[in-house]
Amino acid sequence: MEKFKEYKYIILVGVIILGLAFYWYEYRPTKIKEGCFAEAEFDQVAKGKYIGGYERTLIDRYYNDCLMRFGLK
Repeated sequence: MEKFKEYKYIILVGVIILGLAFYWYEYRPTKIKEGCFAEAEFDQVAKGKYIGGYERTLIDRYYNDCLMRFGLK
């Protein structure tokens, strides 16, 4: 128990760093990708262009542009 008291701030800083790393590299990109996908789908459906294969490439292009806007590509 004395070792824990001695290193409690180092452990706390380590946990905070791991938490921030998880947020930055796992949680944040996942939420951005979900948002971009929903935005791309909604934009194309709202414009009435969601019918076939050609329109799918427009959705993919819009999705990739959204990812680039947020710095994931």
